[in-house]
Amino acid sequence: MTENLGFEELRQKRLRYVESARENNFEEGLNSLLSELYPDNAHFIYELLQNAEDALASTIEFVLAEDHLTVTHDGKRPFSLADIESITGIGNSTKRDDPTQIGKFGVGFKAVFAYTTRPEVRSGEHSFAIEDLFVPIVLGDTQKPDATTFVFPFDRADKPASTAAEEVAHGLSVLDEKTLLFLNHIRTITFELPDGRVGIIEREAVDDLVISIKNSGGEDFIESHWLRLIGPASVSHDGMNALSVAAAFRMDQPKEGRSKRGKQSGSDGPSAESQRTIVPLDEGDVSIYFPAVKESSGLRFHIHAPFASTVARDSVRDDPGNVRLVEDIAALIVDALPRLRTQGLLNDAFLATLPNHDDPIGHPYSLIRAAVAEAFNDQELTPVGRSEGGFAPARTLVASPIGFRRWLEPGDLATLLDLSGTETDQPPRWVRDPVGRAGKFLASLDTIEFGWEELSEAVSAASDADEILADPDSSNDEAAQATLRVWFSWLRAKSDDSLLRVYKLLGFGYRQHDLFDGLEAVPIVRLRKRNVTTHLRGPDTYLPSGRSDTVQSRVPIDLAYFDDDEDHARPNNLASFYRAAGVKRWNESARTERRLAAYREADRPVPEGSEIAQHLEDVRSFIRYASRHGSARWALSDVAFLLAEQSQGKPRWVTPRQTFVDLPFESTGLSGLYPRVPMFWASGSRRGEYAHDSEPYPLARVYLDVDGIVELIASLGAKTGIEIAEVDVIDNPDLSWSWRWINRETVQGKRVDWGIERLDDIIETADHDLLRSLWNVVVLAPASKAIAIYQANASAQPHQITSQLAQTLTATPWVLNRDGDLKLPCEVSVDDLPDDWQAPARTSLIYKLSFGADAARRREQEEGVTEYFRQEGFDENAIEFLREAKESGLTSDDLRSMLQEHKAKDRFPVGASEDPVRRAGVAALDAITAPQHSTSIRPRSVVNGRTQASAESKAYLRSQYSTSIGEMHCQACRKPLPFKTHDGAWYFEAVRVVNARTQIHTANAIALCPLCAALYKYARGTKNEALLEQLYSTVIDAGQGAVEVPVILDGKRIKIAFTGKHAIDLKTALGVAGSGRSDDDGEDEFDLDSDDSSGSSPSS
Repeated sequence: MTENLGFEELRQKRLRYVESARENNFEEGLNSLLSELYPDNAHFIYELLQNAEDALASTIEFVLAEDHLTVTHDGKRPFSLADIESITGIGNSTKRDDPTQIGKFGVGFKAVFAYTTRPEVRSGEHSFAIEDLFVPIVLGDTQKPDATTFVFPFDRADKPASTAAEEVAHGLSVLDEKTLLFLNHIRTITFELPDGRVGIIEREAVDDLVISIKNSGGEDFIESHWLRLIGPASVSHDGMNALSVAAAFRMDQPKEGRSKRGKQSGSDGPSAESQRTIVPLDEGDVSIYFPAVKESSGLRFHIHAPFASTVARDSVRDDPGNVRLVEDIAALIVDALPRLRTQGLLNDAFLATLPNHDDPIGHPYSLIRAAVAEAFNDQELTPVGRSEGGFAPARTLVASPIGFRRWLEPGDLATLLDLSGTETDQPPRWVRDPVGRAGKFLASLDTIEFGWEELSEAVSAASDADEILADPDSSNDEAAQATLRVWFSWLRAKSDDSLLRVYKLLGFGYRQHDLFDGLEAVPIVRLRKRNVTTHLRGPDTYLPSGRSDTVQSRVPIDLAYFDDDEDHARPNNLASFYRAAGVKRWNESARTERRLAAYREADRPVPEGSEIAQHLEDVRSFIRYASRHGSARWALSDVAFLLAEQSQGKPRWVTPRQTFVDLPFESTGLSGLYPRVPMFWASGSRRGEYAHDSEPYPLARVYLDVDGIVELIASLGAKTGIEIAEVDVIDNPDLSWSWRWINRETVQGKRVDWGIERLDDIIETADHDLLRSLWNVVVLAPASKAIAIYQANASAQPHQITSQLAQTLTATPWVLNRDGDLKLPCEVSVDDLPDDWQAPARTSLIYKLSFGADAARRREQEEGVTEYFRQEGFDENAIEFLREAKESGLTSDDLRSMLQEHKAKDRFPVGASEDPVRRAGVAALDAITAPQHSTSIRPRSVVNGRTQASAESKAYLRSQYSTSIGEMHCQACRKPLPFKTHDGAWYFEAVRVVNARTQIHTANAIALCPLCAALYKYARGTKNEALLEQLYSTVIDAGQGAVEVPVILDGKRIKIAFTGKHAIDLKTALGVAGSGRSDDDGEDEFDLDSDDSSGSSPSS
């Protein structure tokens, strides 16, 4: 009766709450709050599972119909009035003070209202429904005894029944083994769907640690096994039910005959667990009985604790109590480890499940990792190497790369650790091989590290051990010497096979670049002479040349390697070891090295007499060796095996790098650059005495008959010519320092520049051979050597400037011309080079030095002038003619005068006749009537009528050879007459063309300047007959201008020019009446002016 009165009072209170909420418009807010707290579909299924677990139920059943869901469980705690008050309120759950119960929020049950408006509950003495979220209503029916039933009609207007049924069906279908993993009471969950499908999830205990969970739905069946650890939680509670924490590890299915590896001797024997293996999960869950879907631990197994969480239990809050719960889980796992070891479960699979330093585990779950690692460090939990077995604290075990355990014996560890300076409290053993996740876990433990670095320290500790122990005055203390004796004792105790494995390990380390320091100073290479085993340094012995090479001073065949070994790894690893130890194979290289050793001795005497032949044979062997082994020739470069001549005394031993080549070997000109400069002792007893010449040295003539000597020393660094080499661009004067200031210089930048060593000295010598060598180097170099590049870093702007080499060669006279003068490159063209200097290709560096620029500039100018001349009608040689005129001393005034004379010749009168026949007829008549030649006896012989004839001829000539502008020309040189007489008439001399004629013809005269007249009268080489023949053979056409008749004057052939009319008149007169006469009177009669020296005509 009291319960009934209490129920009614609760109902009235809830009604008043609802009416108040509606009056204050709180109802919508409450619905919104619930939707935010439980956003996922069918979340209320977990709330019902929670209710059943808290009620101590072992079985829960879900029956889903099309329009409702019925849930029944067999809980031993039926609903009380306090429970009804809890599920009809908010935040006033009866479970809030009971930390053993899952549901701690009054709002939890409210999740069902996402699907129904009136849930029904039948439990114990109560049968009621809930309306308006809060108001309990009594139902008239009764409840089955020992059962609690919930009915949820799908009657919400905003969620159709079909949708509700579909969502709930999905929620039930996705229930899996994790649903039951951490529940204490519920062992069976069943559900039935509207389509008839039935699902069952059952949990069974295999033993006190392992559980089996079976999940069947339709034709699907899944069974999983879990190693579940459960322990007490340290959080406080009221003592009603103890809180617990748990961890669950997935196990694979049992298999018959599974190996019990890892089980300690003396254990209780195999159990069911020893037949299974723990396997890591892809991702472990954090559960608060059920998985908190938004929480991630980073672990590879599941954990559970009553964590303080969000309302929806999907994530864990940052809370000190939660940290203590994680520590409880860590302690739970650590406490279980010895039992797991006893049961054979501490194998690689379980180690792979444990957290390592590579796993992304955050706080507070990293506390589990730290606690587990500490347990393995301090307890006998860490597996020892497989060859020994068992377990030990990690801090007593040695961790090494896998190859160490492959090639070293367990007994080697103590010696090598001692040599490396690593102290151990007990005999060292190896930890299990680190493989996969198990290996990562073992690598995170505090084991003793013995890796490549420690191995290198151990082996290096034996450096020079043979010398130290053999030196009675050694400064090493007894303890250090005792350590070195341990080294030799360890080596002697090892069999050949065991020592061979050590060699392979060291060789493998050098191949993989895990070892760096060489072994040349370590006595580790075994020799066996007359059954006595010794261990030497590598450089003191050799590998056998072949399997038949059993010389006892070489490495034994069993410890050597050969390229045809069946095990390919053997020669690779052993080759690396012997190379690091400085052991070479006995071959031509070894023989050469032994021969070279004699030349490495200090104060080696200079050979004389027959010794020279042996020395030359040594050099020839070095040449043969270098020609066959190009990469090994550098072993010769720093050995003083060559003789160099000096300015005083005997030759001296020098290295190839200290020599240079010149005549008589090759013409390089380097003798001009490296003169022999004697050096004298500056102090001591030999002060002032000759010491030696300065470097470099000329090669001794003794090698003239040694073929290939120049090629050898050139390849070894001797100076055999001038070379272009890289120089520092920072020294380039064109480099702007701002390029460096505004950028950060890195190794990724570019710094390229070019130069020639001692270039200024080379040029200063003015040595023709040396300069020719310089020329050859420059013309054969590519044009790119004229460019320098500076770039501060990979992202900075690159700058191109003129290289230092190009700057010097452009601005300094160094190129010889044919006259032996030094010129700038721009001043010299290819035609100016000496005959023995090669012509450059167009891609040569020399053209970047303005080579031939001046000549090219002149050529361009000439081409321009020539083109102008060509356009004006001149021939191609006009410019050459002007150059020759200049070179001959002609000035522009001279040329201008000559040009005026030439123009005057062009103005020579032509006097053409339009009717030559008629004019010839008139001329013939005049010729016939011309007066006869006669003389009178006076004090001298005078031609009668000569004055009149002369006057007529002169008047005739003046009319024929005067131009329209008043000029008169000489018929021989065709120049204007040189001057005029006082009366303004041009002065000329009228000279008979053909003398000694019987008649005096007016036309038989020519007008000549005084010089030409004298030449014609006194230096004419052409006879009258020849002149007449020329005249008679000349054809004069109508309109023809000047007619030329050749004559010889003073030995030179010139042409007398006649006007066309004059030529007709003369030819006709001499042809008709031009017979000759005798010269008995002794008169030449060339000169018509002999009686009229004025040269002017009588006035008319």
